[in-house]
Amino acid sequence: MRVRGYPAGSPCWADVSTPDPVASREFYGALFGWTWGDASVNGYSNFYLGDRAVAGLRTAGPTAPAGWLPYVSTDDADTTVALVLENGGSVLTGPAELSDAARIAVAADPVGAAFGVWQRRRFPGAQVANEFGSVCWSELATGAPASATAFYGNVFGWSDRPAETADGTPYTEWYREDRTLAGMIEIGSWFPRSVPAHWTVMVLVEDCALSAGHALQLGGKVQLTPTDIGAGIYAQLIDPQGAAFRVLELVPELLTSL
Repeated sequence: MRVRGYPAGSPCWADVSTPDPVASREFYGALFGWTWGDASVNGYSNFYLGDRAVAGLRTAGPTAPAGWLPYVSTDDADTTVALVLENGGSVLTGPAELSDAARIAVAADPVGAAFGVWQRRRFPGAQVANEFGSVCWSELATGAPASATAFYGNVFGWSDRPAETADGTPYTEWYREDRTLAGMIEIGSWFPRSVPAHWTVMVLVEDCALSAGHALQLGGKVQLTPTDIGAGIYAQLIDPQGAAFRVLELVPELLTSL
C-alpha cells in the first residue's frame, strides 16, 4: 500500500546507523529485496521497496554503535522537543534540517530510550506500508512502563490500553484517535534487568523462520529465535554491523485485514 503522509503522532520512518554502509546495503538488500539510492545528504541513503522509500541508512562514526531508530511524525519539531524536555526527556541532536526532506531531532525518554522526531518538508516518511518488506511496528522495552506511558502520552498524545502476548506476558498498545501506533513491554519479563530501555523496529515478512535463517546465511545473528506472540511469530535479529531489529510474520487473519 502506497502511503503519502502521516498524522501527527504516528511512527513514520525508521533508519539504521551503520559504520559500513556498503555492507549494510548488501545485507538488507539480500534479506528484504530492498534497493537503495543516495539521498540529498552526505552519508545518508534511502532503501526502496520497488519504487517506494521504505527506510533510511545513516553512516555512523567509527565509535558510534550501530542501531535502528524509529521516528514519530510531528507538525512542529521544535514544539515537540520542548515537550520532551518539559516531561523529563533529553534531546540528543537537533532539531535540524535534513536537507529539504524534513526537520528532525533525536531525543530520549526519561529512562534513556532514543527515538526520532520527524517534521516533513518535502518528504513525509515511508512511502509503503502493510507489504512484505515494509516496517510494520515499533516497540519500546523499558523498566519504567508507568513513566513511559505518561511521557509519550504528554509528548505525542498517545493513549494506552492493556494487552498480552501469547504466553500471558503483559503488553501495552499505544493508540491515537483509535489508530494503533506502537507497543511497549516491560524489561524483566522477556529481557534481563541489565538491558537498557530501547526502541525496536519490526519488518513484516512472509515467513519468520525463513527470514531468520536467511539472515544467518548473510552473516547476521539470531538473538531471539522465532517466537509465537499471539498476533504472529517474530524473531530478533542482529545485522553483521551489530544493529538489532525484528522480523514479524502475522497470523493469516491479521494479514488479510491489512
